[in-house]
Amino acid sequence: MAKLIIFGGTSEGRELAEYAASMGIPTLLSVVSDYGKKTAGEAEGLWVRCGVLEEEGMLDLLKKEMPSMVLDATHPHAVLAGRQIQAACRRAGVRCLRVLRDPEAGGVGADRTEGEVFFVHTPEEARDILAADDRPVLLATGSKELPVFLEAPHLRERIYARVLPDSRVLAECERQGLKGRQVIAMQGPFSEEMNCAMIRSVGAGWLVTKESGSRGGFWEKLSAAEKCGIPTVVIRRPEQEAGISVGQARMEVSRLGGKRELALIGMGMGSGNQLTVEALESLRQCDVVLGAPRMLADVEKWVGEKPRVAVYLAEEVERWLEGHPGYHRAAVVYSGDTGFYSGCTSLLNRLGPGREDFRIRVFAGISTLSCLCSRLGCPWEGIHPASMHGRECDVESLLRNYPKVFLLLGGEESLGKLCGRLVRAGMGKVKVSAGIRLGYADERIVRGSAEELCGREEDLLAAVILEGQAGGEAVG
Repeated sequence: MAKLIIFGGTSEGRELAEYAASMGIPTLLSVVSDYGKKTAGEAEGLWVRCGVLEEEGMLDLLKKEMPSMVLDATHPHAVLAGRQIQAACRRAGVRCLRVLRDPEAGGVGADRTEGEVFFVHTPEEARDILAADDRPVLLATGSKELPVFLEAPHLRERIYARVLPDSRVLAECERQGLKGRQVIAMQGPFSEEMNCAMIRSVGAGWLVTKESGSRGGFWEKLSAAEKCGIPTVVIRRPEQEAGISVGQARMEVSRLGGKRELALIGMGMGSGNQLTVEALESLRQCDVVLGAPRMLADVEKWVGEKPRVAVYLAEEVERWLEGHPGYHRAAVVYSGDTGFYSGCTSLLNRLGPGREDFRIRVFAGISTLSCLCSRLGCPWEGIHPASMHGRECDVESLLRNYPKVFLLLGGEESLGKLCGRLVRAGMGKVKVSAGIRLGYADERIVRGSAEELCGREEDLLAAVILEGQAGGEAVG
């Protein structure tokens, strides 16, 4: 039996079905066409049923599967289907949530286009506007509205219908009397360039579309028509009903799952360009990202509009997670590597190895030591690693005992201060190789003796390798 049923072969429906299945929630996705079934993808725990269902059929399905929840992710214009889904769920006593297409994706603002656009509420109104002349029409509304347009004699030979490449849809086009050249069977959404190419290919003087939103390539259609110098007729979206966003739907789905997932991610150096592939994938799949402000700014380009919370101390992270149980997949980002003086260790110790409510995965980052050595072209075996980032470190003692020492600087400990300390300890001859702002566009490699580099003030975000003379003798 399915714990979750999703109605709708839309991009929202497919996204939510894949998300639910990835969390181990048995999910049934109900689509109308074979093509919708093919595009749904495959995942363990995800079943796809195909075919049109009326209210009674939906009720039978609900009684058979007995789901904990239903999501109505049908197309914004599928008003009748939505009403039937709600009615069937009420009769079955199953919770049903309507998933809305993002508001920005649908509402048309006058500032978004300068082309000639006619807004109507029904396909019949659109058909009447097209009676103004006899130019060809690129009909990008799908196949359901075809009969409305084709019943008008003045449109039969002018229509070029762009429909899904589905056998059932193509058979309906043939039944409606559309000739082969009048059918464009392709899966969207389409880019502005592709829309322009189709408009020019059929010599269209009109474009007709629904107010389908960015997921349906709406703005690309409008901009293409404007670029080609032809008017657009837009069938407005039905009045927005109550519902939830895709993001909110993911939160609701997460509550059906078992263990929550927590990813502890080492970002490596700099702006995140050295994130591993698996760490990037984990970031893309998470619901919320926690971390220090600098880390959150660096991952913005990968997480988009997902919530980013400036919390990174272990105790605060644990408290935040416990206070926000609706987030099923959380990620905490750390600079550098997760295994080298990282806050990751503190959080792991707090959560404990036997934690029942979280499935924890740690994604190691490329260490600063490894990165600096690669920049210097030298191996790092034999280098003793230590950190001065927010902690005390007896650098002088380390240099007396190890031929090479790696230090991670940070906080108020700049490269200039470190070198000044070495000079005062009689270690001015120590060789210093420093990486400044490693991983950022303005990274620099600085080399010299401690004496030569003493007094530099600007190098706060630095890592260094020190080479002295170990073995008990003074270095300097």
